Amino acid sequence: MSLVQRYRAIDAVRGFALFGVLLVNLYGFGADSLAWDGVLDRVFWQLKHALFESKFWGLFSLLFGISFWLQTRSGVQHWRLLRRYSVLMIFGCCHALLFEGDILMLYAEFGLLLLLLHKCSNRVLVAIAITLLLVFPLGHYWDPDRGFSDTASTVAEARQWLAEDREDSLYSTGSLGELITEHVTYLPEIPWQDYQWPDSGWAVFALFLLGYCFARGGGLERCAGAPEMVLRRGLWLSALGLSAMSIEMWMTHAFGYRVFGDTPSGGVMQLVGDLVFLFGTLLLVAAWFCLVHSFSTRCSHWWLVRALEAVGRMSLSTYLIQTLVFTTLFYSYGLGWAYWLGPVAVTGLAAAIFIFQVLFATLWFSYFAIGPFEWLWRLATDLRRPALRAMPAPDLGH
Repeated sequence: MSLVQRYRAIDAVRGFALFGVLLVNLYGFGADSLAWDGVLDRVFWQLKHALFESKFWGLFSLLFGISFWLQTRSGVQHWRLLRRYSVLMIFGCCHALLFEGDILMLYAEFGLLLLLLHKCSNRVLVAIAITLLLVFPLGHYWDPDRGFSDTASTVAEARQWLAEDREDSLYSTGSLGELITEHVTYLPEIPWQDYQWPDSGWAVFALFLLGYCFARGGGLERCAGAPEMVLRRGLWLSALGLSAMSIEMWMTHAFGYRVFGDTPSGGVMQLVGDLVFLFGTLLLVAAWFCLVHSFSTRCSHWWLVRALEAVGRMSLSTYLIQTLVFTTLFYSYGLGWAYWLGPVAVTGLAAAIFIFQVLFATLWFSYFAIGPFEWLWRLATDLRRPALRAMPAPDLGH
């Protein structure tokens, strides 16, 4: 398989990862509440938690590390990467004014850190990554107080909270100016402040390092050359990851364990649950990568794969447009849907938005060579206008 095809497979995985990121972001506007206790809603919530939550920002972070290796291997100068991440930081700050869940600031900050560490050996970087991944469970064990928990203990309490959020939350009642004024207090992102949580900045950087080491160690070539083997590994990793998540689910029912809430017993039980969740998350991140990469490699001629590649090629634009769409739907200055949609409705909404983005990206690359925000990113990085229009295909009949 050629290098171009191999990179296209990475684009497809990145495009698929953006759907998972969108889905989990949408759940943050009320669908995570225990108030939605219908059978279908609980099934959809459990699927989101087991298959998507923490797995897809992890997958996207892994891909960032892979992309960093591709850039350094192709000879991109360090000064250009420094400017590239500085511009990404500006994008992130602007994005965070609208959406508190921004990830771009962390990516910019840790991209600069990776630039300092990337010449270390794989053994050293993997050791750093493992250490950083353990910060969450060990930090939570040693310092269990994570502040206010947004997880209700009963359905009645959850319904009361949801009703209150509909009446007086910033997203339900605030103007655009009030939202920006509130969000500006969170700038810039402090990488270490959420170290007790599974989606902490240190976990993001750990996945950067693992993705970089995987690519530098020849992992992409092995995946491209043996898609059937990658598929088998993906299935095994899925089985192990789902087993770990089943144990976490059992601990939730048996001991009240909550990875994003407070566990009544705390202590060792909390530590064990956090380790199980971390282990299951890492297995499923690897599983998703293997399964989607294998599918994209074996079925590269399928329209779906080419469409995912298009979404992945304009990942910055896709991510930012997702925010523009769902904030317009959820915030008070738009349709005001925040805290009114449960898991089933939110999952359907995520699918609808992503289908729109797939069609948009496919149409866009019929006319243009680079995504709209990617064009701005490159312009600000290089201080010269990059080509926007797609080159016409050569006429092979003459």
